[in-house]
Amino acid sequence: MTWFVTLACVAIGQALPQPPKAPEEAATPVKLAEVTAPKGVRHALIICGHPGDAEHVKSFADTVRTLGTGLSKTLGIPAERQHVVFGAEPPKDLPGATGPATKDAVAAAVAEARKSLNPDDGLWVICLGHGHHDGRQAWWNLPGPDVNAAEFGKLFADVTCREQVFVMTMSLGGYFVRPLARRGRVVIAATEAGAEPNETTFPAVFAQYLNSGLKPAEHDVDKDGKLSLFDLYVAVAKEIAQTYADAEQLATEHAQLDDDGDGIGHEVQTPFLPPDQGGPMPGQKKPRNPPQDGLLAAKIILSAGP
Repeated sequence: MTWFVTLACVAIGQALPQPPKAPEEAATPVKLAEVTAPKGVRHALIICGHPGDAEHVKSFADTVRTLGTGLSKTLGIPAERQHVVFGAEPPKDLPGATGPATKDAVAAAVAEARKSLNPDDGLWVICLGHGHHDGRQAWWNLPGPDVNAAEFGKLFADVTCREQVFVMTMSLGGYFVRPLARRGRVVIAATEAGAEPNETTFPAVFAQYLNSGLKPAEHDVDKDGKLSLFDLYVAVAKEIAQTYADAEQLATEHAQLDDDGDGIGHEVQTPFLPPDQGGPMPGQKKPRNPPQDGLLAAKIILSAGP
């Protein structure tokens, strides 16, 4: 059964720094012999909402292709367990993708996924694109009627598979954290829920790291000897912070992660950032009651799936 990775499109704000180019030599995806592969398999649910103008159609299509390769290389999700629903028209240069990504198409894709999902399987849902806030709630821009955060969360309310990861890469993605939050589920958002409505660099950087792979010496930030979703998230957040710093621009996206199920995302990357990017000052004491977010993400090992 095919699955859909979800990509949506967010309202365009200020000019953004360009994400860094992929390294000339991609790191070999890590496969750790000591990690036992789960009984189930991983699937990806991919949908791109309304991309916007022709330039954004191309850039999101490029990101989807990079994501597809990275999902296979770094997460063990082959093309046959990826399904892409893309854009406002049937995609011409994304083999295997369908479209348009209407509200009904999104609901149908999720319903199909739920019917086929086995308890031991993993589900990764990645959403990119454009969104807006109408003063009451956040919406994900789709061709035709849009979908709001609460509606999107309800589509996954009773999904109960072993591994669940949601990556909301669009602006205003933070508003989707609470509706999606569940015990045993990781929810990542590219932005805070508040005043971060600008287009994000997160999707391109996330795709780049998935495709390039992580290096143990550089990216095992929690020093547990494994490369995990937590390490991937921190690597992406650090790269984005550095990109804004290099461009001498105020960062308009601060990624959040929630995996304790309380619906409150935290910037778990902060301890790994330099002070000028919001990291701790030298000698600064750790908080007495640090957030528990990040513990589950650290247990989701990359390249452990078949």
